[in-house]
Amino acid sequence: MDFSKFKTPDWLKVGGAAVFLVAGLFLDWAKIEMFGISESGNNVFSYPFRGVISMVLVVGIGVVTVLGLQGKSVGNVKWPLISVLATGIATILMLLLVILGPDESGFDLKPAFGLWLAFVATLVSLAGSIMSFTTGGGNLKDLTDVNKIKDGFGQG
Repeated sequence: MDFSKFKTPDWLKVGGAAVFLVAGLFLDWAKIEMFGISESGNNVFSYPFRGVISMVLVVGIGVVTVLGLQGKSVGNVKWPLISVLATGIATILMLLLVILGPDESGFDLKPAFGLWLAFVATLVSLAGSIMSFTTGGGNLKDLTDVNKIKDGFGQG
C-alpha cells in the first residue's frame, strides 16, 4: 500500500476507524461506583443500536477510504458526501450514548474509558470526512438538499 496517497482527511478517517475498532472490542465502556468500589465492563456489543451501528458506520468509512486510495472501485456513489452523513449519524448515536449513559437493567452506569475513546474516534472520523468533503468542492449546505443527497447515492 502506498501511504504517500494518504492526505490528512484520509488519515483522520482511517485512524478514527482503527481506534474505534480497538476501543469498541477491547476496552470497557461502562463502569459503576458504589461504596468506594469501582467495577467496569461491557463493550460495543453491549449496546447494539447506538454502539454497533456507530462502529459499522465509522469502520465502514475507514475501509472505503483505504479501498478508494488503492484505486479499487467501491460503488457508484459520492463517498465524500456519504462519509459525512455516515460519520455524522455515528457521532449523534455516540453522543446520545455518552450523555444518556450506558445504563442497562436499571443500573446507573457511567461511561468508562473505552466509550470516551470511541466517542473521540468518531469525532476524529467526522472531522476527516468533513475535511475531505469540503476540499473536494462540497458545501455543508448540500446536506440539507434532499436532491443532492439522492444524487450522492447515485439516484439523482
